Amino acid sequence: MRRIFDATSLTTSIVLVVVGALLLFAGTIALYAREEVIDREAFADRAVAALDDDGVRHLVSREIVVNLVDRGSTDLVAARPLLESVVDAVVQTQPFRQIFRRAALEANKIFFVRERSETLVNLGDAATVIGFAVRSVSPKLGREIPDDVDPELFTLDRDDFAGQTLSLADKLRLSGWVLPALALVAFAFAIVLGPDRRVAVLRVGVGIAAAGTLLAVTLLILRARVLAGTIGTDEVTNEEVRDAVRGLLDAYVGDLVAWGLLLALLGVVTAAAAAALDPGDVEAPARRLARRVLDRPQTVAGRVLRGAAALALGVGIVLAPTLALQVTAIAGGVYLVFFGVTELLALLGRTERAAADAEAGRRRALAMAGAIGVVTVAAVLAVVVVVTGAESDRETALAAVPSEGCNGSKALCNRQLNEVAFAGTHNSFSAADSPGWYIANQLRPIPRQLDDGIRLFLIDAHWGVELDNGKVLTDFHTEQRDRNKVAKALPPDVLAAAERLVGHQLGGTTDEGDPDVWLCHTVCELGATRMAPALVSMREFLEANPGEVVILFIEPYVKPADIAKRFEDAGLESYLATLSRDEPLPTLGELVDAGRRMIVFTEKDADGTVPWYLDGFSFVQDTPLGATTTKELSCRRERGDADSPLLMLNNWADVFPPRLRANRPFQTKRFLLKRAHECERKRGMPVNMIAVDFYDQGDVVEAVKQLNDER
Repeated sequence: MRRIFDATSLTTSIVLVVVGALLLFAGTIALYAREEVIDREAFADRAVAALDDDGVRHLVSREIVVNLVDRGSTDLVAARPLLESVVDAVVQTQPFRQIFRRAALEANKIFFVRERSETLVNLGDAATVIGFAVRSVSPKLGREIPDDVDPELFTLDRDDFAGQTLSLADKLRLSGWVLPALALVAFAFAIVLGPDRRVAVLRVGVGIAAAGTLLAVTLLILRARVLAGTIGTDEVTNEEVRDAVRGLLDAYVGDLVAWGLLLALLGVVTAAAAAALDPGDVEAPARRLARRVLDRPQTVAGRVLRGAAALALGVGIVLAPTLALQVTAIAGGVYLVFFGVTELLALLGRTERAAADAEAGRRRALAMAGAIGVVTVAAVLAVVVVVTGAESDRETALAAVPSEGCNGSKALCNRQLNEVAFAGTHNSFSAADSPGWYIANQLRPIPRQLDDGIRLFLIDAHWGVELDNGKVLTDFHTEQRDRNKVAKALPPDVLAAAERLVGHQLGGTTDEGDPDVWLCHTVCELGATRMAPALVSMREFLEANPGEVVILFIEPYVKPADIAKRFEDAGLESYLATLSRDEPLPTLGELVDAGRRMIVFTEKDADGTVPWYLDGFSFVQDTPLGATTTKELSCRRERGDADSPLLMLNNWADVFPPRLRANRPFQTKRFLLKRAHECERKRGMPVNMIAVDFYDQGDVVEAVKQLNDER
């Protein structure tokens, strides 16, 4: 009868430990959410703390600058770097942080307070501070900032959330206290009902450790999944938005991970104390532990190890005394927990048991600890498998998406390359929304251009060296160019402006970094985008859009082998098409079926060593450059051969610096179609490529779509 009772008590005790661990897992999350997220003041404090993260601060600054550029005059485009530096400095000030905190308090209301149905999360009050800061640096530039700047971050409407956050908040306010309390009750009854209370405490310790470990691991996995699934939009790159999201997650959830790790540590120490306790010598564990640490080892290896450890500890204390104090405090706390558990267990011990029973109990305890540990590890692995498996399934499904035609139309699949029109951008890499660009031909970077329908990219490849201050120096030596050649390529006023912008004469040398291939316009000092990441963004687009065909036209100052290396590093080799000038051009459908959906033309150096690196003006003939107004545009052939099968229209205002207002007349749908039809009549061939500046300010994508529909 006693055995049946003990078996029932043992089963009940184990069940209570498992239930307690689950309650602790959920209760810790609920308590943290209640105290650190739902609470208005804590929510706002964490939002302000997030501004200390470079990624978050950069994104907030970028949103403000984009608003200024979009709403202000065209002069603000060229002044983008100055605006970014001023706004970034303002964002770090205490007045801005107070404004940001008020915005966070408003956001908290719509998430968690029932009497608010909508709120506008904006930094309108910051406009005055920013305007003052810009005027203090450049009064002329300050006058270009519009008076109605309202850098709205986002609008929150209750309908967007369908009451989910409000309902969740109501539940968490109660469960944040109830669940942890129930977990403690479950653990207490597990100890009381256990046939051997020392073993029951060991099980509770393992349960606490399992709950804490599972919490920390789950949060880290979810964090990784959130970051992997975060993509940039508009002017913000994937990496920039991921950096910002990473900063927000660290600000709001980072401490919860620490809570989980502390729970795991508490559970491990508790379980260790219970396992180390000998019912016949209840005072031994703490004393034995202290003796092992303080007594001199008997072996030579032990003495060497202890001496090295003492030496390392001493050096650490000297070099980082604050950290050493923290480590010492943690170690002392762990020892006190260990000592306290053994003292309490001594009161629960059953002194009437014989030594044999004690040994049997020890074996059962270790077996039970091992079983619970196995279950814990299995649960953690299950979470990992489920999460990573779901991500793998998502990627597989994405790769298996069927093509919806070619370049957005099934009719285009049967058209040869020279029968299709492509919307393109001139100096595609030179984007005001990309950091460090003084003179920009576009507002949006390449990933956004791809999303908006641009399929032709005119890019220049240069050698450059990134300096410690983030600027890029053109490597004239590796390019085998000198300043005189550059001066001939740039008008005198452009050259002087470039040197004023960078603060030194072009063509200097440096030992600060290694040369790499950058996308620059003539000189990298005016702005530079590293080539490899730009190509990676194109590869990611092709992966996600299996029916799209993209054309690159490169003006290279880099040898073909070095260009090829960047394409290889970006994972684009399997997408590159090799065309023959002596054979009919393929249809878009043939390119899509073969998976060769990127065509690369070069202005020079197509020496045959890289088969897909095609002689551009053998395939393409274009129109003259240099027009500053639409009336100066011409349809006559500028470069290429008379029998080159593809026709490209150079269709931008060739002014310095590039200006939005000057380019808008070039991009009305009516003008683009009129010019395309005129050039088709005069040249006796379809227009295949139209390249523009500031593509998003006009209708080039819509005009190209109509041209393709007409055909």
